[in-house]
Amino acid sequence: MSIRSVVAGRRGRVFALLVVVGMLGGLWFCIGLALPLPDHSSFQSPIIRLSAGTEEIAVLPGLSHRAAVWRPLSAFPPSVVEAVLAAEDRRFFLHDGIDVVAALRAAATNLRRGGIRQGGSTITQQLARTLFLKDERTWGRKLREVALSFLLEVRYSKPRILEAYLNTIYLGHDGDIAVHGLPAAAQHYLRKDLAALRPEEAAWLAAAISAPNRMVVDRSSRARTARDGVLQAMSKRGAIEETAAQQAMARPLPSGASRVPLRAPYFVELTREEIAHRFFLSASGEVQISTTLDPTLQRIAERTVGEGVERIERRRGSALRGKVEAALVALEPASGSIRALVGGRHYPDSPFNRAVRAARQPGSLFKPIVYLTAFESGVQDRSGPMTPASVVSDEPLTVQDGSRTWSPRNIDGRALGNVTVRRAVEESRNVPAVRVALNVGLDRIVDMGRRLGIGSPLAAVPSLALGTSEVTLLEITSAYAVLANGGVRATPTTLAAGGVPAGVQSAETLPPPAQVVSAQSAFLMTHLLRGVMREGTGKASARWSLSEVTAGKSGTSDGLRDAWFVGYTPDLAIGVWVGLDDGSTLGLTGSEAALPIWAATMAAAVRRRPPKSFTAPPGVVFVSVNRDTGKAMSSWCDGGPKVEEAFRAGTEPHTACDEQFFARTGHGLIAWFQGLFR
Repeated sequence: MSIRSVVAGRRGRVFALLVVVGMLGGLWFCIGLALPLPDHSSFQSPIIRLSAGTEEIAVLPGLSHRAAVWRPLSAFPPSVVEAVLAAEDRRFFLHDGIDVVAALRAAATNLRRGGIRQGGSTITQQLARTLFLKDERTWGRKLREVALSFLLEVRYSKPRILEAYLNTIYLGHDGDIAVHGLPAAAQHYLRKDLAALRPEEAAWLAAAISAPNRMVVDRSSRARTARDGVLQAMSKRGAIEETAAQQAMARPLPSGASRVPLRAPYFVELTREEIAHRFFLSASGEVQISTTLDPTLQRIAERTVGEGVERIERRRGSALRGKVEAALVALEPASGSIRALVGGRHYPDSPFNRAVRAARQPGSLFKPIVYLTAFESGVQDRSGPMTPASVVSDEPLTVQDGSRTWSPRNIDGRALGNVTVRRAVEESRNVPAVRVALNVGLDRIVDMGRRLGIGSPLAAVPSLALGTSEVTLLEITSAYAVLANGGVRATPTTLAAGGVPAGVQSAETLPPPAQVVSAQSAFLMTHLLRGVMREGTGKASARWSLSEVTAGKSGTSDGLRDAWFVGYTPDLAIGVWVGLDDGSTLGLTGSEAALPIWAATMAAAVRRRPPKSFTAPPGVVFVSVNRDTGKAMSSWCDGGPKVEEAFRAGTEPHTACDEQFFARTGHGLIAWFQGLFR
């Protein structure tokens, strides 16, 4: 082989190598173009300021659950940048995306421990992981992270990468808001702008990058050690004087008091959802929105829920300690305005809103919907249209439910024979409710639930009468509010009336209030539920002086799992649920667990604003009847428990006990008079 041919062959291989390198470089560059870094334009969202009357209750960073505020790198104080570099990547400006020394050290540790235990990741790697990869600890993800880091370093400058990192790195949760970036973290955790951060605060936030959710709530020596380690590293790098570092380390960690406490957090989250559903907001600027919240009532509700849960846990013992949950809704029947809302015992621990998201069996709380349907549909019993004085059998019953039979039982295990509708409601008897439901028609009851505002699925089965179909607290409370409002349903809302706020490009209006049940039927049910408060399962409300001014009903699901109480005045409807998230047994009835929370809240509301009286609408008449038989009473009657019963005009009893009296004694009187003339 000649020298010329050897040289030519070598030149060919070099050329081919250069082509391959060029192609790979071009490919890397093109791929780099497909890895866009966020900038100011991608962070534009409106700031939403929510107010309740004259009080500001929340400032929302847009409608998402992500808090991020963009600042250019030039706006970051040197102390903040140096703290982050000292904590996360001291050789950031010296490497090409991978710090080989740190990577080898981390690899050796991971090999010894048999898995990925130590990161050794550079700022570029962390940025690649945050923006483009899933949060998983595998070797495959680590290799993809390395490749993406090289691509980012090829595509972007160091300052651009650092700017994106400082504005996007995850720094924990503030409530249910995911905080990303140093600017947002300074606002959420310290209520400060970046420029106002002291060295120890910058070091604390930088130390939190490696363990954000632990650091932002941790006030232990471990958190302080992490912060002080960052300050010492800054001092070694010459980013801070030794004396200043010592002074900074002598200062305490930021206290929890430095964070503004969340105000009505469950209500605010529901408001955020309603805004997203009804409004289309501009991309930037500020929007002022008024809410329906009553701040004073909200504080009362939060306190009574907390005290009620503690009381229940003391009563039930250590087995339920920390497990009992409760929710409360208070709304204005006439407008649907939600005045207070508590979705759980402690929002930071559990942002899940049990008032609007937890669907549970309402138990006996559903029975009034059965009787309301009977009144509204005009269903006939043996003596005519069903009324509160109608008699229903409380004898054992067996029902065919699909392929199986079912026999409802009363909670006390007794069968009382014939009882009036009033007694069945006041004592929350199961068998009469099922009999009425079967007589009325299950489809009609489902339709009534829909008309009252229950959107959760309702199964048209016999046990529906006993509340076996799951509903939310907001749904069942708003259904009772229809009764309080004379049969008119107003859609529940967190947003105050008064027009579309500035900055809203379009809005979806709420449907106007609608008469979904006759005023007469609604009042008949309310009159029965007032009896529940005086003589039935709500009788304990007398302790709070509520038995004469409210109507209401308790509910307990099968197995004593869920405890409910919903009660109202003409001005305010309040519902309370108590139970355990896993659906296990609470062991208490609605009257035992939920009523005290309801009563404490309603009593405070009544003291602040005395309610209007319940007033019968036109078309309703009152007749004195025997509580046990439903028969009309008069001066000729020979005693028996009496109640002033409400009836739709034309359905009141026509066979008065006067007539019964004469029927029994008439023949004897006639015989006596005849004897006088013999």
